[in-house]
Amino acid sequence: MKATTGAIQCPTCGARAMRRVERDVTVRAGKRTIVVHAIAIEECSKCGERMYDLAAFRRIEDAKRNTRRRRAACPPVSSPA
Repeated sequence: MKATTGAIQCPTCGARAMRRVERDVTVRAGKRTIVVHAIAIEECSKCGERMYDLAAFRRIEDAKRNTRRRRAACPPVSSPA
């Protein structure tokens, strides 16, 4: 069975250049910036447009949620008076 790499048309530039790649994705979680490693996405090799499937979106949202939980679980550090 042949792979259909490049068969998807880019919604931004119209080229049939969408490729399945793994990328580290940087996202904001409140005031924090976090990096989610090795997310499989569709990316246009012409214009750089990215499309995220449901599994990628869930991994990003889980990482954001986990960052919020860790922050809430850590008590603030007080400085000595």
